[in-house]
Amino acid sequence: TRTYNKAHSKIMTAGTNTMNTNEPSNNDLTTSSPSDVRAWLSKNHPKQFALLDSFEMELRLGRLSTSSTAVARDSSSSSLSHSAQYHAKDRRLVTGRTVELLRSLIGSTRWKNAAQLMMLLKGLGRELHSAGGFREPAIGNVVRRIMCAVRDEVNTA
Repeated sequence: TRTYNKAHSKIMTAGTNTMNTNEPSNNDLTTSSPSDVRAWLSKNHPKQFALLDSFEMELRLGRLSTSSTAVARDSSSSSLSHSAQYHAKDRRLVTGRTVELLRSLIGSTRWKNAAQLMMLLKGLGRELHSAGGFREPAIGNVVRRIMCAVRDEVNTA
């Protein structure tokens, strides 16, 4: 094992740009604040940043919110069961779109460990909530469930 340690240390110190993995580099996400997550995505993953922006725009305009769209439809609708179907359909739409967004963001971004992934998810959750997710509780529920799945996976690994 002694020769392995020497060889390993030579490999780790070879080259001019040695990086300590315990210290964050310029490309690492260090906090979960929405502004830091947005800056990190725009710098390192511009395609995913564009996806997040388009989703937030639809959320801000009320295209994904069950409360704003369904209330407008409920005023013209006379049937209670008809309006309940709209609520369920819109909620499924919001949930599905949120899962698609998070799947795309998580799958194509580079994170080094579970803590960095959790910071990304927490920041995305805060960002989506501030963009209008407070009107739609399904968005927060999806983010919390994915964070729970990450925690469970880390605990079982």
